[in-house]
Amino acid sequence: MKQLNVTELDFDQIKDNLKAYFRNNPDSEYSDWDFEGSGLNHLLDILAYNTHYNAVVAHNAMNESFIDSAQIRANVVSRAKLLGYTPRSKSAAMATISMVFAGSANRKLSTYTLYKGQTLTASIDDVTYTYITVDDYTSVYDEINDRYVFEEVAIYQGKMKELTFIVESGELEQKYIIEDSSVDLEIMTVDVFDNAYSTSVETFSLFESLSNVGPSTAAYFINENYSGNYEIQFGDNIFGKKPASLNVIKVKYLSTNGSDGNGAAVFEWTSPGSVSPSITVLSRASNGSEKEDIESIRQNAPLSFISQNRAVTSGDYKTLINQILNNIETVSVWGGEDNDPPQYGKVYASIKPYDAPALTDLDKIYLLEQLESKRVIGIQPVIIDPDFTYVYLDVLFKYDSNRTSKSTGQLSTLIEELLADFNTNNLQKFDGVFRYSELLGLIDNLDISIINSFVRVFVYKTAVLEYGKLTSTPIDFQMGIFCDPGQDEPCLSSDAWTYDGVSLSLKDFPIVGSDNERRISAFTTGADGIERILYFNVGILNTDTGLLSIDVLPINKSETVKIYVSPASNDIVSKRNKLLTIDIGKTNITPEVDTIAVSGSSGVNDYTPFSRERRTDASTQRNSAETSNSSSSSASSSNNSSY
Repeated sequence: MKQLNVTELDFDQIKDNLKAYFRNNPDSEYSDWDFEGSGLNHLLDILAYNTHYNAVVAHNAMNESFIDSAQIRANVVSRAKLLGYTPRSKSAAMATISMVFAGSANRKLSTYTLYKGQTLTASIDDVTYTYITVDDYTSVYDEINDRYVFEEVAIYQGKMKELTFIVESGELEQKYIIEDSSVDLEIMTVDVFDNAYSTSVETFSLFESLSNVGPSTAAYFINENYSGNYEIQFGDNIFGKKPASLNVIKVKYLSTNGSDGNGAAVFEWTSPGSVSPSITVLSRASNGSEKEDIESIRQNAPLSFISQNRAVTSGDYKTLINQILNNIETVSVWGGEDNDPPQYGKVYASIKPYDAPALTDLDKIYLLEQLESKRVIGIQPVIIDPDFTYVYLDVLFKYDSNRTSKSTGQLSTLIEELLADFNTNNLQKFDGVFRYSELLGLIDNLDISIINSFVRVFVYKTAVLEYGKLTSTPIDFQMGIFCDPGQDEPCLSSDAWTYDGVSLSLKDFPIVGSDNERRISAFTTGADGIERILYFNVGILNTDTGLLSIDVLPINKSETVKIYVSPASNDIVSKRNKLLTIDIGKTNITPEVDTIAVSGSSGVNDYTPFSRERRTDASTQRNSAETSNSSSSSASSSNNSSY
């Protein structure tokens, strides 16, 4: 008997296979039937539909059985649960403030306690959000100034809610469901009372490690159920204490708006009472995040299982950091032996939150506390801030105006959008790489009218020069600098700052006898356009490594100065705590009509090829980043012959 083709899943193909079976079977009385015009056509529809339906169900069922292919959240969560992983809940935005109350706020008593639950409000995009304190704070009365000062008070966006459950007798696996998608599990307490009238309370803690749980351990377990809600479970008097019948369970938790609360910087006191404090914001609200999504669960659950809740390898640290802190955009971890210079006995971590350049001091302290019990003895974790290197570009491209209806401005806008996507997908992570050839390929394939493109790559870093600092300030580009040994033209430029009424900038000079080190000087430009060196030796630049060491500069106050160089290679790699990002605002985009493509051989005389370097005089070249780039639109549509 002829075998059917069982590899098809499409309805029409299944039906065609059935027809072919009947037609090609010599012993079949249906071999010469017109299937489209017979009643058998309806039977074939039913058979094909049934086969197609069963195939789809089987296909989906198989896919949903594995965490790496499941698409339904409940199935992804279920597979993660088998790996001992609980998806993160929403996380409340947190701000740090200081408050000063007049002495009359507490009748000038020796101490004044602010109990948890004090409320403040802030407005973000014309929406008012509530922030509360979740801890008690006590201040000692300042008799001299007649006040109470509360320093570094943490406030969280959201409102406290409470659920009450009664333990039912005879229930073997009673579950207590928090039917609130806005819960922040990090700010939640579970208290168990003997009965509804009892004041005796026992606080249960979240289960962390099986080795610390015994029959009398007051621990609770939490998981996400099929409906997407979190449910609390208790032990069985073997692993964890089991609440007794008619015990009352009270769950208090913070209900938050997650990432919507980020960015608040002005707070108003709204707690009951006639006395309001003066408020100083130490750090604006940040680290609010949404509930963990499917892709994050899919990635983190297996890593969490591999790490087994201990910090040994760099991968373990990455997994634990993502579990401990929400709102983490990217993490880099490296051993002390890979540090520059090496620091044995340490492990370094650099963390970039979604809405801030670095973690707050409170987040760092909390993270180190959580890692303490999980790290290897003798290995000390160290948290360092990300170090940003900014890339800006000259993007030049030729296009055939006969093959597009887009204007030069519209083509430039397409390039700008492409750079934004390239920045997000390739650079804004600790292992990001700026691949020159990849960017050129994307530009050339962006529109059919674009014939060829050319990109010049420049970088800058922001240096914070502290007033009164007596030691040198290192600025590490971590890349070779484009500079020929002994060349007279400067390889480095900077923004200007003012010292005693004089505008100063930095540039470099060759050092006699050295091929890779250059002396940094501070100069001013007079009204006659002549540069004058006022401070001959204020630092050293190593062009091989990209390390710039700035000595004590002439400054009247702390200054933030951008320092610009050209990389020796158009491919740039981030290392350790270095983060790359494209500065779209400093990027020039210059479209030009390809006269040869438009006019043929007659357009040769008008064709201008792109120059390898900027065709500018030395003074303009040194200051191009801070003058022409800042004033030029990133979507420039002008044809600039200087390029």
